[in-house]
Amino acid sequence: MKKIHKKIFIRNDNNKLFLYGYNLHTENPGDELPLSDISRPHMRWNPSREEWVTYSSRRKDRTFFPPKEYCPLCPGANLNYPTEIPFSNFEVAVFPNRWASFNSHADNVTIENIYTKPSKGECEVVVYSSEHLSTLADMSEERVELLIGVWVDRYKELLKINDVKYILPFENRGVECGVTLHHPHGQIYAYPFIPPVIKKEIEAFKKENFIMKIIKSSEEKYYVNKNEHFIALVPPFARYAYEVWIVPRRQIPGPWKFNNNEINSFAKIIQKVVNGYDKFLEKKCPYIMGLHASPKLEDDTFHFHVEFYPPLRHGDKPKVLAGSESMAGVFIMDVLPEDSAKILRKFMQ
Repeated sequence: MKKIHKKIFIRNDNNKLFLYGYNLHTENPGDELPLSDISRPHMRWNPSREEWVTYSSRRKDRTFFPPKEYCPLCPGANLNYPTEIPFSNFEVAVFPNRWASFNSHADNVTIENIYTKPSKGECEVVVYSSEHLSTLADMSEERVELLIGVWVDRYKELLKINDVKYILPFENRGVECGVTLHHPHGQIYAYPFIPPVIKKEIEAFKKENFIMKIIKSSEEKYYVNKNEHFIALVPPFARYAYEVWIVPRRQIPGPWKFNNNEINSFAKIIQKVVNGYDKFLEKKCPYIMGLHASPKLEDDTFHFHVEFYPPLRHGDKPKVLAGSESMAGVFIMDVLPEDSAKILRKFMQ
């Protein structure tokens, strides 16, 4: 893998904008966005579900379906208005979310009979490219490798923060998944606790490596794409009709353990999956993608994997989380995972 350069630019609000690239970024900045009020989120404990809920009232003010001529994630120096990135070009950019659900400015709120905490942590935006329409499916393989390198760097840096207990890079794609800005981007949440889903995964992996079990027992039945280092498959216990997981063939806690060959193979198979979804629907497929890694850099039980959830039931019909899913957390499926795998395999090869 080529060497990755990182430039740190201090914004007018004293937060850091990171510019990553194969080329060293030397450009001077243009105009910046005006200063805005700082988000001061807090958390409340839900005793019925035994989980934290975070509250950030400023999120209602976030940029929401801006006019087509205005994109806050495009290079601002090329436009007649400032954006989040005050330069004329960049490869990958990372900066703090202005409407964060977790940040270092979190306040504690006292509410009678309710257990509360400051919502410490970080929320970052990862802009994949300066190109307004360059999605993971459209980017070069080399650019996807750069993005993987950015994820690795953010894992290592954010885990150094005392308040941070878990890192989740993710991407929401499509209006069906709540996306309001269409410039290709993802996010990274650095939580002050281990999220409930990950906590269950940690406990499950301590009992057995169920991913390795799937690979060994049902690779041919459920796979949609595979290479020397990774398998993309429909999990036999999928909760979404066209859910896909990308799993390494060897047990590793996170992408920071990839060697160069694995980085290349990972980039290839991510693109195969996203391209396959788009070919299957004959349009840009909506999905939620998340990287599930260990909360620790060294871990000999957790098996890193990537999960894709397209909110689809049949074809492009939406999967709505109805009574059983929303109220009881029990998913009801009408499409068998082995049938989904057969269908998607045709498009993801």
